[in-house]
Order: sequence, then structure tokens, then C-alpha cells
Amino acid sequence: MTERTPQTIEPERAQLRRNQVLDAASACFRRLGFHGCSMALLAKESAMSVGHIYHYFENKEAIIDAIVTRDLSDSMDEIDQLRYSEHLHEDMIEGLDKPIDRCLNPENAALQCEILAEAARNPNVATIVQSAHAQVLEQVSELLQHGSNPALSPERLGAKVEIIGALFDGLMVQAIRNPQINRDALLTIYRSTIRHILEQ
Repeated sequence: MTERTPQTIEPERAQLRRNQVLDAASACFRRLGFHGCSMALLAKESAMSVGHIYHYFENKEAIIDAIVTRDLSDSMDEIDQLRYSEHLHEDMIEGLDKPIDRCLNPENAALQCEILAEAARNPNVATIVQSAHAQVLEQVSELLQHGSNPALSPERLGAKVEIIGALFDGLMVQAIRNPQINRDALLTIYRSTIRHILEQ
């Protein structure tokens, strides 16, 4: 068992505090929007002082950066689980439950749409979002190329990845438009659709 020393406890405590702010900011951005969520409101939501928040994050853009980075880490973990699959396409199709449930989650959908809306207005947030997208694009492209025989041209590969991404992004919008969407029926069609894209 690894001994927990003050040197290891302090970074753990700092990370817990950072996550406390990120969770509060996610809730606040969903309810009030990026600009409607002031630092004072965020401090109240996180049960921390404004000064304490600034200790961990320079500004609200830095908080969005950390939220996007946290989501990116989760996506990369899911991609890594597929990296050494012997039946890549089948495992990708069978593993659609988790990303679809994430897209259908109304809280997640609202947060992602708010971040995208801010990216459309704010070049700094656009850079954050585009950088994360590029990293996922690169990793998913490697997966699809690995599972394709014969190899795909860069243009065809890029189109497949973007279409798959657009399907998931669109699903988040639909989750807001229609909270009663039939998840199981949707998953069945998604599986056949993704299979068709992968096999083209």
C-alpha cells in the first residue's frame, strides 16, 4: 500500500477543489448560460469564495477549458479501450450505449450546446473546442483506418469520422427538442447506421 504523504495529499485536495468548481460551473452554465453565470454565482454554487476559485482558474474561459479537457480525457479513455480490439468495428457498434446515453442526458446536452454557442461568439473558446475536436478526430481516424481493409483515402476517412461525429452532435440537439425520445429504438437504428458508414 502506497503511503499518503503531505506531498501526495495536497495535489489530491487541489484536484478535488478543481472538480468542485467544474461541477458547479457545469450546473451554473446549464441553467444561466456562460455570461449569466457570474463569478459570484459560481462561488455560491461551489460553496467557495471568488478568491478561492481564482486560485485554481484564471477566468471563466479557463474553466471551460478544464471542462472540455475533462470530457476529452473521458473520450480518449473510451478510444483507448478499443485500440487493441481484434473485432474493432463490432466492438465499436456494440459499445454505442455509453456515448448515446451521454448524448441523451439532458444536462450534458445543455452544457455542450452552451459551450458550442460560446465558441461561436468567442475566438478563445472556439480554439479550445476546435483543439479538443482535432484530438478526437485524429484518434478516431486511426481506429477506423486500423479496422479498414483496404485502407481508406484521407478524404474518405475524414468524411466518415465527421459524419459519425455529426450524428452524435445532432443527437444532443434532439435530446433537448424531444426529451421523450425512445432510446432503445434509437440505439437499434444507430447501430445499423454506424455499421453502414464503417463498411462503406
